[in-house]
Amino acid sequence: MVVEDDPDILEVTELALKSRGFQTLGASAGADAVDICRTRQGQIDAIVADLSIPGDQSRFTDTVAAEYPNIKIVYATGIPRHIALSTGMVQANAPYLQKPVDADLLASVLRGQLLGTG
Repeated sequence: MVVEDDPDILEVTELALKSRGFQTLGASAGADAVDICRTRQGQIDAIVADLSIPGDQSRFTDTVAAEYPNIKIVYATGIPRHIALSTGMVQANAPYLQKPVDADLLASVLRGQLLGTG
């Protein structure tokens, strides 16, 4: 699943992943992503998550990680990594890509996470 509040980036990211063999779902808000995970239990393997979703005070990725520890989370965001780390938004070992994200790199990181090699 791709979680991105910018509809153009959401669409481009989904298309890029689909063209590289991934099945995708999109969500434009953290609450929507959590709802999708709950209604499609066992069907979501990974989330590509933006960290700067407006109004996402609850950090939807924390909820997903707590409820579904098998779902891999890859962060693709415009927030610099050092800021995300220093503010506790992500853990140091979290897969983290700075926007703009190269589609091949994103696909490679996702595959590594899904195969347990990333």
